Amino acid sequence: MRLRKSNQGKRFNDAPTFDISDGEQAVSTQQTRDLSDEEFVVDANQPLDDKNKHSNDPQDSSDFESLDGAQSEARRKKNKRSWAPNPAKPLGEVQPYPTDPAQKWTRTYVGPVKRWTRLEFLVDYWYGDVEDRREIFDEFMKLWFNYQLLPPKLPQGSHELEVARDGWMPGYFTQHMEEKYRYWYERYLVIRTIAQHSTLIDKAKAFRWFLPRAEGELQVLLGHVSNQKEYLMKQGESISFSDSGLPIEDASNNTSQTGGWLLDVGGIVLAMGWAPIKGQVDQLLAMSVIPHSDQAFYRDLNDAPKPSELKEGAIQIWKFGVENGSEGISRPARASPKLIRTICFYWGRVKRIQWCPVPLTTTHGVALLAALCGDGKLRIIEIKRDPERDNTETFEEMQESMATIRPPKEHTLEINCFSWLNMNRIVVGLSDGSITIWSISPCQQLQRHPVHSSPIMDIVTGYPSKPFLIATMPMGGVFTLTDLNRPTAEKTYHGNPLVSLQPNVLSWSDQLRGFASIWPTSFPGTSTVSFVHSRVFPLSRHICTVEGQTSCLAFGTCHPCLLVGSSDGSVWALNVMRKVLSHREKTHKLKIFQHEYAATPPLDATNDNDDQIPRRGGCRILHGFLPQLNSHPLGTRIAKESRVKRARGEKKAANKKGKKPEDEVTFEDPADSDEDYYTMVPAPIVVHESQTRITALAWNPNAEFSWWAAAAMGSGLVRIMDLGIENTQGESEDHADEPESAEANLGRSGNGDVEMEDDLDDDVELVE
Repeated sequence: MRLRKSNQGKRFNDAPTFDISDGEQAVSTQQTRDLSDEEFVVDANQPLDDKNKHSNDPQDSSDFESLDGAQSEARRKKNKRSWAPNPAKPLGEVQPYPTDPAQKWTRTYVGPVKRWTRLEFLVDYWYGDVEDRREIFDEFMKLWFNYQLLPPKLPQGSHELEVARDGWMPGYFTQHMEEKYRYWYERYLVIRTIAQHSTLIDKAKAFRWFLPRAEGELQVLLGHVSNQKEYLMKQGESISFSDSGLPIEDASNNTSQTGGWLLDVGGIVLAMGWAPIKGQVDQLLAMSVIPHSDQAFYRDLNDAPKPSELKEGAIQIWKFGVENGSEGISRPARASPKLIRTICFYWGRVKRIQWCPVPLTTTHGVALLAALCGDGKLRIIEIKRDPERDNTETFEEMQESMATIRPPKEHTLEINCFSWLNMNRIVVGLSDGSITIWSISPCQQLQRHPVHSSPIMDIVTGYPSKPFLIATMPMGGVFTLTDLNRPTAEKTYHGNPLVSLQPNVLSWSDQLRGFASIWPTSFPGTSTVSFVHSRVFPLSRHICTVEGQTSCLAFGTCHPCLLVGSSDGSVWALNVMRKVLSHREKTHKLKIFQHEYAATPPLDATNDNDDQIPRRGGCRILHGFLPQLNSHPLGTRIAKESRVKRARGEKKAANKKGKKPEDEVTFEDPADSDEDYYTMVPAPIVVHESQTRITALAWNPNAEFSWWAAAAMGSGLVRIMDLGIENTQGESEDHADEPESAEANLGRSGNGDVEMEDDLDDDVELVE
């Protein structure tokens, strides 16, 4: 290494300096400063090394100094830093905050998947790990793509039913899991150390201590919007509906077919789930119901019940009858639903419940139900079904569960959510942002991984095709996907930070291999639902925007249709497959029904009739809505701006020529014509009655009844709906070539690019 010419004759004086007392510190510092220039001494008589004689060449001079000691102008311009402050602008200047909500998105994702990617390339990228992916997805397209809103009804024993049941899994998967489940349960009976224990109790004790008691009647308005009738319902009563959504007045009339029920459970349903059962048998629905007093408004917080006092909890299991219909399709029976079993305990209110995904067969009538209780522990309950006891109500008090999962022994650490991995593995989300994997038999913790820095509000696995993919949504942070095969390395997240205060807003679709969730945003009152695929997780696609704030959603287990519940009491449905695969085609969404609740006014003090039981309030349910265009609100706004700019340009051009255009388009400022112009995204928060909201949604996971759905309302009503569409032979022939035309529209050009025309401004959709 060569030294500079000016440094060749320098030597360093390493005389030590000492820090003396405080009084002599100033003198020592002054001497150090005076001698600082003497530390380098140049010896003028020192001979130069022969190897460095060529350094006298002017070309070898320093980059910062020229021969005359001045910096060259070219070097000065070349070495100017781009990040150097601009003297024309003050350093403390803060850029103005954008008033347009569309300009607040500072994070984006650019990846290999675009909106205009051709279908064949999109399938290869999304499902590249499956060899026959194109053949399998072609079956999906033929089965579901033609239905924009609701899934079709599939006859028993048909090929379409097998495709819906198996999905991406091989045909022997269901039977193989049943055999493993039977072997695992027999092994559990041999090695278990503590058995589940419960005792039978009478109905009076169950309703006195464990079940919510709703006194009074609930006034419900049902029927067509122009001719609604009043019905009075008590807790435990139900009303049958026809296929058109109208109440069935005469139960003995066989002309109208039953399309569902409206059930009054007398409380707020926090969670519910259909039991996975194989075969055309009666369906079971488990619900966690709490009294309205737990979430009532109290002016004095001292009057509100404390969580430590709410020790009584219960799980209700209802049975819904089935009758055989035409073409081997089962329909809801005319018989009313029955409460066949109630599990009571002193572990606190039940926050969440979820059935084990392995189906229950007739050979072994044992199912597993996981329940997250108010004491912060997760309990696995063994449900033994006896067909002979289904016709009678059974109430039992549970003393010991099959397995108990406790949070780690750390201060204020609780379990917030959970999800099944398989029959013997379950993943748990904790309040400190970490996840743990537990084994049920033997009951022990296997892994623990830190994922977030705030409490995890929701967690979902990719069972059955991707069971070790874990999607977690924190209270504040980023939406994260973790692969448990390599949890420390295989982890990704969405770039936009989010705020999630509501559970039940995350769901998995096994047919699409993606997740549906609220749009990742820091705005807590979002009404937009997005879809993220597991292969391109940071890229979210817009699915739909509902009225009000999203309170819950549910993906179908055997179809790609989605149900979305809102705070204004509306339930929406759409086909997500058609939305994410056809960006150039207009898609629609359907409002299934609208629920409204009004509280009972306070009683008059002059009323002397103290024996009269006041009503619980009034509800109105509207149905029969037409499908709506499912467009992005921001895209609608951009299209509106484009039309306004185009009209202004045509008017200016006509004024310059001095001629009036033949078809003059009248326009006005969108800010003046639309009051919500600047608040379209995000929409303003509208406060509704708390009992108006939709609290829980659930699709039936059984393939024979996959078009059945349940929707719970805050007023205590639960609606069971048969939403399937009967496919006739004529309709299938008319739409047989529709998936092929959709594929052609998705990939028009060979390089995957799409030319946007001016006429497309009316239907602009932004999905990224």
